[in-house]
Amino acid sequence: MFTWWMWMVAGFAMLAAETIVPGFFLLFFGVGAVFMGLFQLVFPGVPLWIELLIFLAVSSLWLALFRSRLIQWFDSRQPPKQVDRIEGETALVIADIPPGAIGKAELRGASWNALNLGPNTAPSGARYRVVKIDGLTLHIQPS
Repeated sequence: MFTWWMWMVAGFAMLAAETIVPGFFLLFFGVGAVFMGLFQLVFPGVPLWIELLIFLAVSSLWLALFRSRLIQWFDSRQPPKQVDRIEGETALVIADIPPGAIGKAELRGASWNALNLGPNTAPSGARYRVVKIDGLTLHIQPS
C-alpha cells in the first residue's frame, strides 16, 4: 500500500518531469498522484487496487477535460508564424522557355525549374511573375 507521502513525492516528481518532457501528459498524472496523496490523508487504509483505480480515473478525467484546452491556450499565446511565400514574386528567366514547356529561372539567387504558363516564349533575361509553386517547379507567366 502506498502512503500519502509516496503519492505526493510521485506527483511532484511527475509535475517536475513535465518541464522536461513536452506534451502535457505527466502534468495530469502528477495532479492525479497529488490528489491521491491528499485522498490518503483523509481516508487512510484504502486497498492498493482502489488507490490505483482512483488515480487512473482522476488522471484520465483531468487529461480528457483539460489537455486540449491547455494546448490551445499555449498555442494562442505564441506569435503567428511568418511563412515565406514565393507566389507573387518575380523570377528571372535564365534561358528561353517555350509556352507550356519547362526551363530554368532564377529566384532569390537560386536556379529553379520553371513552367511557362504564358502564350509566348519566355525570353532569356525576362522577368516573369511566379503564379504557383509545385514541388521544385515554379509556374510563371508574364507580369
